Amino acid sequence: MTALLLSAELWISGGRVYDGGGLRAAAIGVERGRIAGEAAEPPSGARTVDAAGLVLLPAFVDAHVHLSVAGDVSQVARAELRGGIAAVLDLGEPERLLPLGVPPLRVRFAGPLLTAPRGYPTRSWGANGYGLELATVDEARSAVQRLAKAGDRFVKLAFDRRFPILDAAVARAAADEAHRVGLRVAAHALDVEMVRRAMDAGADVLAHTPTEPLPDDLVARIGARRTWVISTLHAFGGTPQALANLRRLRKAGARLAYGTDLGNEGTAPGIDAQELALLAQAGLSSVEVVAAATSAAAELLGEPELGRLTKGAAASVIGVREEALKDLRLLAQPLFVLIDGAPPPAATR
Repeated sequence: MTALLLSAELWISGGRVYDGGGLRAAAIGVERGRIAGEAAEPPSGARTVDAAGLVLLPAFVDAHVHLSVAGDVSQVARAELRGGIAAVLDLGEPERLLPLGVPPLRVRFAGPLLTAPRGYPTRSWGANGYGLELATVDEARSAVQRLAKAGDRFVKLAFDRRFPILDAAVARAAADEAHRVGLRVAAHALDVEMVRRAMDAGADVLAHTPTEPLPDDLVARIGARRTWVISTLHAFGGTPQALANLRRLRKAGARLAYGTDLGNEGTAPGIDAQELALLAQAGLSSVEVVAAATSAAAELLGEPELGRLTKGAAASVIGVREEALKDLRLLAQPLFVLIDGAPPPAATR
């Protein structure tokens, strides 16, 4: 246990810290929005926040949202924070809304989905700028350069066989240009053929757990490349096929991040209890579920200050009942939330 400087401006006292290896009693010191360290007890006279009886975890990170689809962006962001979410990856917003920033919620974003002319989602839910239609290699490269200048840290390729599909050369040009300028490439791809196309294009991230049973060779390919898979099980029904895919992909070496696809019907801001329960059904332990929603998702987003409760990390902390480590759905009901060392902003009318 690390001794804490007595200058800490705030102590979280009385709780037990969960670090994946078990629970330990500790008081956590907070200084200027960061964790200054921990000690057995706060010093006499220190300003404290009472977390007695609670398990302390890093605030969660949701690696797949659509803030503006879910509602007014500022209101949705506030609800995310109050629900224990410190950061999100927004995987589909019109260019007119970029750059997307609603502090203290940390937002990484991908801008509009890069798609074929008349492709997904421009003829469905994304008709109002959520898709960017690309017909040529030059258009693909130009679009990626423009999105990078707008602050994108990811680009997202759309592969949906219900609609025209990106030409393979165009998709590859977009991915290559994204990698050249330091962006990660996510892909919307749910069935076998579309997942193959995404991997052929050079995707680093599957934005969803695929819903069609994957053949062994494709599972091995995804795992060998250490591809990220964002869960989104609840948004797509949590089918047995998807759960089996996730189990096999993880065993093959794919990396998993928690994500809800907020904005879909049946989703709401905050931690998704059903998503956590489905991850457990897919064979994840409590430790693995928490990691997927904290340290792993933070790594995917490029947010090294989040997802851990160690000295120097952001003081973004939630407190839950101890039973939540057995019934993971209770993680969605934090009784204590601190974001960057402060209570999350209240809802506005």
